[in-house]
Amino acid sequence: MRRISSGLVPALLPPWLLQPWLAALALLLLFGAPARAEDRAIPFDPPRLAQSPEPLCYCWTDGRKIAEGATACIRTTQGRRLAACGRVINMMSWEVTENPCPES
Repeated sequence: MRRISSGLVPALLPPWLLQPWLAALALLLLFGAPARAEDRAIPFDPPRLAQSPEPLCYCWTDGRKIAEGATACIRTTQGRRLAACGRVINMMSWEVTENPCPES
């Protein structure tokens, strides 16, 4: 069994890494500071709400959001008409009916 001389290890490492404080500084720069017990974990995503989320798809009319499937009274070239908010392929769109808006 051959014995490896201790002279090989320093020859493989750069000379600046042989100083203990420089080696510690290099490790700190590479891997960052170690976590402390009082450090808090930072979530990547904001926490989810307990209630049901707002629908992802909606239509707009007069500055209001209308959920998919709901109806609203919108302005058209024929005057105000009742329209349903719906999806055409992957875009939200109004499906206008012939019914005029009910008077209130």
